[in-house]
Amino acid sequence: MKLTRFKVIFFLIAGCFFVAIVKVFSIEVLNLGQYKRIYATQIQPAIVVQGKRGLIFDSRGKVLAENSFLYDIFVDPKYYIAHNNYKNIKFLDFIDNFFKINISQLIKENPQKQYINLGIIPAKYFYFIKKHIPLGFGLEKKQVRYYPYKNDVSHIIGFVNENGKGAVSVERKYNMYLQGQKSFEKISLTPYGTIQYSKIPQNGDNIHLTINETVQNYLHYLLKDTLKKHKAKMAMGIVEKPDGSIVAMDDVPGYNNNKYYDYTNYSRIKDMPINFLFEPGSVFKIVTMSSALNSGIFNGNETLWCNNGYWPVFGHIIEDVEDNKFLRFDQVFAYSSNVCSAKIALKEKKKIFYKYLWRFGFGKKTGIDLPGEESGIVKDYISLRPFDLATMAFGQGISVTDIQLARAYATIANGGFLITPHVLNYITKDHKITYKYKEHSIRILKTQTVKKIRHILGDVVKYGTGIYAQLKNYSIGGKTGTAQVANGKGGYSKNHYIGSFVAIFPLNKPQFVILITVVDPKGVNYGGMIAAPYVAKMASFLAAYYKIPGNNLINNNIKKFTWRQ
Repeated sequence: MKLTRFKVIFFLIAGCFFVAIVKVFSIEVLNLGQYKRIYATQIQPAIVVQGKRGLIFDSRGKVLAENSFLYDIFVDPKYYIAHNNYKNIKFLDFIDNFFKINISQLIKENPQKQYINLGIIPAKYFYFIKKHIPLGFGLEKKQVRYYPYKNDVSHIIGFVNENGKGAVSVERKYNMYLQGQKSFEKISLTPYGTIQYSKIPQNGDNIHLTINETVQNYLHYLLKDTLKKHKAKMAMGIVEKPDGSIVAMDDVPGYNNNKYYDYTNYSRIKDMPINFLFEPGSVFKIVTMSSALNSGIFNGNETLWCNNGYWPVFGHIIEDVEDNKFLRFDQVFAYSSNVCSAKIALKEKKKIFYKYLWRFGFGKKTGIDLPGEESGIVKDYISLRPFDLATMAFGQGISVTDIQLARAYATIANGGFLITPHVLNYITKDHKITYKYKEHSIRILKTQTVKKIRHILGDVVKYGTGIYAQLKNYSIGGKTGTAQVANGKGGYSKNHYIGSFVAIFPLNKPQFVILITVVDPKGVNYGGMIAAPYVAKMASFLAAYYKIPGNNLINNNIKKFTWRQ
């Protein structure tokens, strides 16, 4: 039986219709999830994903910088008016009291506005707000930095600015490690309406420092005390290990890095031990001692004539505080004679003196891993006059930072090696160490030279200008410094001074270099009187804290002493 043309066409159409029905059934019922997923993958908005900022720890595992979460609360007046009638009394009263505003009046005065940021709400109020928040109000979660120890370590840690970037100090130096990955990531909708990330955000690395918060806290206390006691403009301090590890470093008056925006005077935020330049005075005689002994020009057994503490030379006058006559080489530094220090440097000549000045790294940055370090100022070698060399021998006519001085004394503490001071210990990612700080050192002094200098530094404390640094049952050596401040007119002020004391502790088995500098104290200004006692307090604290064994090398009976520089 033959099919008519009409029937053939009919069956073809019906067949195609049947196939279409089956296909639709397959899509809508049998393979629903598959096709939804295909469709969902076409919807891929780009968003910015920022990992959590890494934490900062001290050497004992204390958290020095962590993350906290706050909420920005905002209102859309136009939407609120359209959907509410001001009956949200409990919520509106909370907003009024917290922000000290009249929120109802603010909304009525801005009926066409669609966004007004009211401010930040601490996380502890989140659940209250979530329960009572009306239509037209909203919350935006924000990650913020929190510093539990505030002023104690603010100069080391720094802070993160409003853009989420490290602005100063460790937060700035290691920002690329701390901030984590920030990139544009794609998200997609699952068949169930949830969001899935194509890439999980990477959190920042954790930074572990050489800083000990307990020691840092005590240093901060001592500096505040000396600032108050001597009515000084500023006080700075460093506790450093012989290998260059910074255990504590601070300056006061400081700042609270949780409220950095309150400080319009940027000098309060600077790391002064690495940034503040000053003429060091007699603490710089470490270079004079080292160059004289290590070069072999002096052997340490010489006796020098100190001109009764008054020496007219090159059209100028160099003076001592005391009328020093003949002094042995070690006594020159124990009694801090400027006259004989100048004579020693002049005998060396500038070639030898500058050789060791440069070996110690003066005139260039130490390389400490903190931003903002100054290199210091050293007079030009070629044009240096003999009188300039004479005054540099006792720390005039040269500008340095505290970190440069601490580094120089660390060289004596570690046996003659120039090191790089640092605050980083190691970096971790997912509880694994990804980077460990590598020590860098170079020998610049002979072992025998170091032994002689340590002995001289011990004499400074035993019977010289540093007697107020003496400790019972512990050996300690150091050097005092009292520097005049340049007056900007080619001379020096008679009213403004900087007093310092640098110590190596314990002297027989060095574990620490301790430096305290007091800027512009009122009344007594000698470094041996205003800084040395506080160095002794820090040394005593370190001995107890680290359980350092004592000895009986120092006579604790301090006799009356006609004060010298």
